[in-house]
Amino acid sequence: MSRSEQTPLSTNEEITLRRVAYGQSDVAHLRAEDLERLRALALVAGSPRTPTLTAAGKARFDRLAKPAAVTQVNAQNELMATLGRLMARAGRR
Repeated sequence: MSRSEQTPLSTNEEITLRRVAYGQSDVAHLRAEDLERLRALALVAGSPRTPTLTAAGKARFDRLAKPAAVTQVNAQNELMATLGRLMARAGRR
């Protein structure tokens, strides 16, 4: 396990990591301090406007505690999240 996978994250950093993983938040609504630390830990990469998880970030996200309702696959939520990401990409072009 690498240093970035062992370093404790604050609650806010975990929230930011989740938001990056789900692609649900515009970077303007993400905490800049959290993104900076997640980048320093090599959990997040990508452009400043479009942060993405690294392999270490994905592994870390997979280990985060998930609420019971989230652990069950919800096809409708997955579809809506995917459509939201696609629409955001199309809007940037």
